[in-house]
Amino acid sequence: MLDDEVIEFFRARAEALGAGYQTLINTALRAVVADAASQDAEDKPITVATLRKVLREELHTA
Repeated sequence: MLDDEVIEFFRARAEALGAGYQTLINTALRAVVADAASQDAEDKPITVATLRKVLREELHTA
């Protein structure tokens, strides 16, 4: 369940924008999920195989 303050914030914002408040909540949550997913991908360590591949490609083009 969402807090009343959160719902009221999105209702007021939705009214000002002429949109549905549930749509705005969904959009905000999707942005958080997408941001978390991209951070998770960036936080993964690089493997030795990937490092070697990148180094080979860079040295080949140099």
